[in-house]
Amino acid sequence: MTQVLEGRAPAATASPPRAARRESATTRLTHALLPYVLVLPLVAVLGVFVLYPFGQAIYRSFTEWNGANIDEFVGLANYRTMFTEDPLFWRSIRNGGLLTVTFVAQSVLVPLGTAWLIHHLRSDRVQYWLRILLLVPAVVPTVVGFLVWSQFLQPDGLVNRLLGVVGLDSLGHNWLGDTEVVLFALILVGFPWLNGANTLIYLAGLLTIPHDLYEAARMDGAGRWRTFWSVELPLLRGQTRLLVILSVILGLQNYDNVFLLTQGGPADASVVPGLLLYNNAFRYGQYGYAAAIGVVLFVVIFVLTVLGPARPWRKEH
Repeated sequence: MTQVLEGRAPAATASPPRAARRESATTRLTHALLPYVLVLPLVAVLGVFVLYPFGQAIYRSFTEWNGANIDEFVGLANYRTMFTEDPLFWRSIRNGGLLTVTFVAQSVLVPLGTAWLIHHLRSDRVQYWLRILLLVPAVVPTVVGFLVWSQFLQPDGLVNRLLGVVGLDSLGHNWLGDTEVVLFALILVGFPWLNGANTLIYLAGLLTIPHDLYEAARMDGAGRWRTFWSVELPLLRGQTRLLVILSVILGLQNYDNVFLLTQGGPADASVVPGLLLYNNAFRYGQYGYAAAIGVVLFVVIFVLTVLGPARPWRKEH
């Protein structure tokens, strides 16, 4: 009986039916196409609301367009006007660059220092409540914050009053109405520049550092500063890179603070690229020229945030 069963065993290894093979091929094809099918709605949304408007902006930048259906192709005239005939463009680039550099410093250095101090507190309860308090300012609408600061910076506002209290009346200014100090006033807005979300990002990074590294640094005789510089800061490089990129993008695109506080004044001393784009489009009706400004701003942001960090990233990995 055993010999009979052994003799019939090879029959069990016969090839599967053709229908089963077809079903298996269909299943593999379905599994291969499923990710693309799932991504297709997202691609469609991006195409309609991002790629198509971006393509239209590039096209409109080569036209003289007033926002209606009539446009006239003018080639590079808008770009030539921007780079050679419009002094406000270069002033906006200078102002935007200065405000962006300071904004990046505020968005990285202050949260990093705050996160480090909270992380090294001995009380877990205090750490917990401080993390909660970091998010309280996020409840206040940004517009409300800017309007409050506009009152602080008035000639009879809180800033000048505090200077008078400490005997520095001579440093008082019409902060938003003086061309020499208006940019400094815009930098001052939001003091002490504590961004709760950025601080939590750094705190999360500090929590991922293995305790063994702290022990090794302590055994090597490293103090707090040396441990921060040689252990913590290098391991927070990813968080720092992320925050720098996001801050550059937001800083170059941002114009709401200037719009609400100074309208680009006085005498266009505080104009920035975003506000220049807005004014040309919605105040002067020069939509083609505004589109050209937007394209140049996109190129600058792309170079600084995508092409710029790419080479150091490749070297690191």
